[in-house]
Amino acid sequence: MKLKLFALLMVLLLVTPLPLALSEESSLLSVEVLNDNIPALPGSTVVVPFTITNLGNETISNVTVYVTGPAEGFQYSVKVIRTPIEPRESVNDTITVKVLNPDAGLYLLTLVAKSGRAYATSKFVVDVKRIIDYSISIKTAQKYIYGRRITALLEVTSRSNTILTGRIGYAVLRSGVPLLNESTVTFVKPGSNWVKELSWESLPVGNYTVLLWANFSGLYKSASASFEVYQRNLYYDVGFWNGAIHIRVYNATGGVPDIPVEINGLRFTTGPDGTLTYSVSSPGRYTVVLNLDGKIVTTFVDVKKLIVTPEVIDGALAVKVVDSTGVPVSNVTLMASGPSGTDYAVTNSSGVGVVNLSKTGCGSIVIKATSDRYLPGEAVVTVQKPPTPTTSNTTPAETSTSTPLQSNATVPSPSEVEEKPEGSNYRGVILILAGAIFAATSYLALAVPTVQEETLDRYYFVKVRAPRLRPLKNYRVERRVSAVEVRATRGEAKLEDGKLVWELDLEPGEEAYLQAVLG
Repeated sequence: MKLKLFALLMVLLLVTPLPLALSEESSLLSVEVLNDNIPALPGSTVVVPFTITNLGNETISNVTVYVTGPAEGFQYSVKVIRTPIEPRESVNDTITVKVLNPDAGLYLLTLVAKSGRAYATSKFVVDVKRIIDYSISIKTAQKYIYGRRITALLEVTSRSNTILTGRIGYAVLRSGVPLLNESTVTFVKPGSNWVKELSWESLPVGNYTVLLWANFSGLYKSASASFEVYQRNLYYDVGFWNGAIHIRVYNATGGVPDIPVEINGLRFTTGPDGTLTYSVSSPGRYTVVLNLDGKIVTTFVDVKKLIVTPEVIDGALAVKVVDSTGVPVSNVTLMASGPSGTDYAVTNSSGVGVVNLSKTGCGSIVIKATSDRYLPGEAVVTVQKPPTPTTSNTTPAETSTSTPLQSNATVPSPSEVEEKPEGSNYRGVILILAGAIFAATSYLALAVPTVQEETLDRYYFVKVRAPRLRPLKNYRVERRVSAVEVRATRGEAKLEDGKLVWELDLEPGEEAYLQAVLG
């Protein structure tokens, strides 16, 4: 609050015009600046000595003293003299004025003393001297990667209170050999600066030095800065798998980030680990351009799509898979989903896989082909149910060829033609053994789970079928195989300690499948 009142008092004192003629009360007080010509430099504080005299016949006190002058370039102060001044007596004191950044020259200021309605003034001159000073600098990085943009910012900033006129020069050297050397005559206003940006899209590998100098009114200053352009030994891998183009740029210490990459004209940069993943959904040839520290490398990635062609042959569903160029593709996982269930298969070296229609059922069957090397393919085929054979009770007429018999031919009687079969004594034993075997196999089919295993190239398959008479609870399959990936249609499958472990529950008659990728 006191600060606000003080500021308000200053404004009132500065804006209140002084009377042109002294009144009777103003002649009761006089003030005199003891040094009416004070030299100063920008940024300095001048001390103004003065004397106040009481010309009246009464004691005065609380005399306010302040300085007025130009609105810019100076910072003024206010002082209150609380010491009582007796009639015909004087008091000596000082007041300060802050010289900010005015131009060189003479400035007329006024000292005002006021007590009540009595006041007095005294004028004095502040002689602001010329200052010739400036700063000089070069801003650039210490290292630049070959092929990247290089910049150097040259700057001269005036610290003078007058216009600087002179010459500025700069040079660029590579291993001591000048590449650039220029100079110009210019001027810089007080508080302003001269700026020059040097830039190159690319410079050869080497060590560089930038020099900057200036000479204003005989004051010479210079500065220098150095930087290095270097190139790294970079390597790269480019390929397509799992539906994306994968790029990795690396050196002896690991992945290299911020490497510019173009894929079919789209610009990217490698991530913190030096990798870039670009998902694709359309087959074709993709152009990949890498800027390896100024070395431009162009490579191509052919992305192919799986084409699925199903065909019913002799009651079985054969699926042929080729790529976009018509070449058969092996080791493709086929998943066929039909009205009755799902079956899995893997194409052979001819690109053909066979779907078990007894698992999928007849009707509309969706076939999906997947491989980590290709874009997935899909086809839908409709399989008609085979016609149901009809049973007829009508005995077909026997066709015979009549041959005339000779008159002396003898026709045997039925009793003469029929003979007693051999081994009729063992027929009962055979029937008993057959019944026992049938009972045993029926028990295995109805009460014991069925496990089938098969290996095709890099894929290992397991099928488990629950018995028809009871469910499978907490059933566990363990196989010691070297696999890198496993998946199952039911239950939980995992790899641990060099083993494949599959735990599942099945209802009576249900089937489940497991597929593992061998490593």
